[in-house]
Amino acid sequence: MNSSRDNKALGGVIQAVFGYCWWGFVTALFYNYLKGPNVVDLVSWRVLSAIPVVIVVLYATGNLPQLREALTRWTNLRWHLLSSVLILANWSVYIWAVVSDQLVDASLGYYLNPLVSIALGAFILKERLRSMQIAAVLVAMIGVIVFTTMVGALPWISISLAITFPLYGLIRKQCPTSALAGMSVELLIMCPLMLVLSATFLSSGDSVFQTGNVLQVWLTPLSGVVTVVPLVCYAAAARKLRLSTVGMLQYIAPTGQLLSAVYLFGQEMNQWNWVVFICVWIAITMYSIDSVVKNREAVRRTT
Repeated sequence: MNSSRDNKALGGVIQAVFGYCWWGFVTALFYNYLKGPNVVDLVSWRVLSAIPVVIVVLYATGNLPQLREALTRWTNLRWHLLSSVLILANWSVYIWAVVSDQLVDASLGYYLNPLVSIALGAFILKERLRSMQIAAVLVAMIGVIVFTTMVGALPWISISLAITFPLYGLIRKQCPTSALAGMSVELLIMCPLMLVLSATFLSSGDSVFQTGNVLQVWLTPLSGVVTVVPLVCYAAAARKLRLSTVGMLQYIAPTGQLLSAVYLFGQEMNQWNWVVFICVWIAITMYSIDSVVKNREAVRRTT
């Protein structure tokens, strides 16, 4: 039994690491090659090309009935309407960050995600924060405040990504739809608008298929695969691992983005970037230590 459980956990860790590395490196590299075409057009094709991919995956895994059920329940659809707006905003800002050489700011936003989730839990769900969690959030806030004060501008890409994704997670918690079926519903909700946008760009001659180079023309239809692969890995890993383990591994993604930005794309880290990153890393360390300690205490109480 222990061997079976260990193998299951190991498989979950491998899937999680692969998914987070994909988000950190592959997605960043992919959209870096798509510089030039209109960002809105790239987002529209990301949505449109992802729809057939998720439906095929749902069919192959025998989970297509989950999609039909989600589409026939208005209570679920209401939440998915909100979540689709949030994930669309998140994707748009991220793609803009990559193609405009601001991936460092994007990685900061994803580092901030768990800390923003803690704050949302406190203010919206009225969850009680432990002292270490409060301290972690305050340290991260100090870093952002110092950066904004010294640079004279709010890191809007970081803040946007740090807010939209935790809000997306908060909304998704309100409905029981699985990760992949829920993503399918959101993509179908976005589909009409994306069709209009892509048709508009095609008619005006501004589509990626008209203005992009040969590589970009071939890559764009693959954006759906690039979107869905890490999501499938994440969903599979989440079923096999403790939430705390998945949470600790999630820092692989922004670390990959930061390494890609600095070492692959040649983007610079100025002194105020370092200040805010150091504050956030300290906050994450505090948050992680607190999570590990509380998780061990919970295990002891149940044994």
